[in-house]
Amino acid sequence: MLKIERQNLIDQEIRKAGYVLVPSLSRLLNCSEETVRRDLKEMESDGRLVRTHGGAYLVEKYDKGYPIELRKSYLQRTKEYLAEAAVAEIRENDVVMLDASTTCLAIAEAILKHDMNITLITNSLEICLLFREINSAVNLIVVGGTFRRRTSSFADPNTVEALRRYYADKAFISCPKLNEEFGLSDNHISEANVRRQMLKNSRERILVVDHTKFEGNGTVLFDGLEDVNIILTDQEPSERFLKYADAHGIVIRYSQE
Repeated sequence: MLKIERQNLIDQEIRKAGYVLVPSLSRLLNCSEETVRRDLKEMESDGRLVRTHGGAYLVEKYDKGYPIELRKSYLQRTKEYLAEAAVAEIRENDVVMLDASTTCLAIAEAILKHDMNITLITNSLEICLLFREINSAVNLIVVGGTFRRRTSSFADPNTVEALRRYYADKAFISCPKLNEEFGLSDNHISEANVRRQMLKNSRERILVVDHTKFEGNGTVLFDGLEDVNIILTDQEPSERFLKYADAHGIVIRYSQE
């Protein structure tokens, strides 16, 4: 198949769902994954898509966040490891809030695996579906609102208003980027507002992020790092970040697999 034919097919596939994965394209085009990556690199240079880990996606206007399908495939083992660290923070009968990140989806899967007796509050459809046919000890509360397909979540002012009616022992959130100067940031204002409210309405506020989230900014700033009690991550942050955390009483727990 000629390069122009491959790239036209990639264009067709990415416009169907808004994203593509390298292994799937390799099978569809009957070529190596390396060939697919070269095509994606060239198409990105032409402004036709944005490459990311394991695939590519089309950027929505005003929202540069990855589609959930791509985020699920990235650093999956790391997310599972962080999820186990998060579950170690939960006690029986806790009320727990989880956002709509794929990291929190991994935490929900770990909660299910450990058969924990808790109340779980979330705006994530993926987490809701995880418990739909399972005889689980979890009391699930899903806060609704406008459905965002890109994140498979409910996020609008109605979601935030619903969250105001609940108080949690612990909130676990993730976010696209963080640093000590600007704090926590998101790629969409509705998701940012949901995360802000979860932190506000929780006694213990826990940020769960892999090492790629440090030292950067998303589009929307939504809270200062000083509002976080614990950060769970997979690698030691920079010395500058550690000094900031120590000065603000933030506990950082990190260890590699």
